[in-house]
Amino acid sequence: MKYLLLLCLAVFSFTACQNSANKTAETTEETTDSDGPEGDTELVPITEAIHNFYKWYGDSINSLQRIDYINFGGKHLTLNKTKVDTYFDQFLKTGFISKEYVDAEKAYLKNLETTVWAKEINEDGPVPGWDYDRFFCAQDWDIKFWTTAPVDAVGLGNNRVSATLSGDEGGSERTQKLELKKENGKWLITKIDCGE
Repeated sequence: MKYLLLLCLAVFSFTACQNSANKTAETTEETTDSDGPEGDTELVPITEAIHNFYKWYGDSINSLQRIDYINFGGKHLTLNKTKVDTYFDQFLKTGFISKEYVDAEKAYLKNLETTVWAKEINEDGPVPGWDYDRFFCAQDWDIKFWTTAPVDAVGLGNNRVSATLSGDEGGSERTQKLELKKENGKWLITKIDCGE
C-alpha cells in the first residue's frame, strides 16, 4: 500500500511539473511572438529608433540638401536617378529607415516627375509636390518635438506598429503618425504619415 501511495504521489508530481513547464513555454511563446509592442520592452526601442533618426536627420539635413537630385535646366523638372539613389542611400545607412520607405519615396518622386512636373513649365518658385520637408511633414519644425516627444505604439501585425508622437511643437499641440517594422531585431521606419 505504501508503494502504491508513493507511486501515485510520484506520478502526480511528475504531471504537475510537466503542466507547469508547458504553461511557461506557452507564456514565453506569446510574449516573443507578439505582433505589437509588449509593454516597455518594445516601446523603448521603437521610441529610440524614431528619436535617434530625427537626431541624425537634424544634424545631417544641410549636407543632405547638397545632394541636388532635381534637374532644373530643362523645359520641365526631371530627376537625376544617380543622385536620387545617392540621397536615399544615406538614409538606408542610418539603420533607422527601411528599404520599404525608400522605395515608396522614390516612387513618389517618379510619379511627380512623370505626372506633375511633365505638365508644368520649369519656372522659379517652389517645386510642385516637394515644397515641404517630407520627414518633418512641414516647412518649419521644432527639432525638440521630433527628438523628445513621447511615443505610443499599436501593433499592426507581422512585427509592424503604428507609432504616434504627441506633444508640443513650437507652442502648439502636435501629433505625428509613423509606421515601423521590426527587421533583423531592429525597428525601422516604413512610413511617415504627412496626411497625403
